[in-house]
Amino acid sequence: MRSGSRIFAAALAVAALASAGVLAAGTERPLTQQQYIEIPGIGRIPIPLPPGARVFSPQRRPAPLAPEATPERQPEVALSSLDDLIRRLSLAESEEEESALSQAIGRLWARSGSPTADLLLRRAMAAASLGADSLALALFDHIVALEPAWAEALVGRAHARVALGDLDSAVRDLESALLLDPRRFDALGALGALREREGASARALEAYRRARALDPRREEWRKAEERLRLEVEGRDI
Repeated sequence: MRSGSRIFAAALAVAALASAGVLAAGTERPLTQQQYIEIPGIGRIPIPLPPGARVFSPQRRPAPLAPEATPERQPEVALSSLDDLIRRLSLAESEEEESALSQAIGRLWARSGSPTADLLLRRAMAAASLGADSLALALFDHIVALEPAWAEALVGRAHARVALGDLDSAVRDLESALLLDPRRFDALGALGALREREGASARALEAYRRARALDPRREEWRKAEERLRLEVEGRDI
């Protein structure tokens, strides 16, 4: 795979989006401050950010990235830890334990094994947190192109699409993420909410139940399952 050409294309696309004024659409905050994104092998690419933002500030440049990893992208110890964390999550005895375990799982999910993809993910999440949803979506598009088998990129892109009102595409991204990793309880919970929103109560109930089988202490999913169970299956006689 020619990662250099893909990185260069990603950088050009981000710069083109910013210069074309894509970020001014919808409810996004106006981006006026000039900052930079560091792309390995390319250098600084100028992009605008909200006033006061320091995410891409030259004064806080990230440390140089190591060369691309070998084909073994996720060490066995990481996979073993993920299996153990998910098992422990299903047995969590308190909300504090549930929260700590789900955050630890999220950190493992956020590692692709590719320094470039991981860097772009951080940039996409920063853009989303600043309300720059179009930029976030553009970055997630490039991440998915670089790492099509990484469920985290699809889940992130689904959230960006929800923010922009493209719910059908968001559902497709979540379903694709679950094909790659059926244990993505966050994708199942989001899918349940979207299906409930579109009136597909039975399918929403199925998604919530699958999510709760992995993370049974999530209160909003418990309430949603109970509400939809009564609607779909009725009260017990």
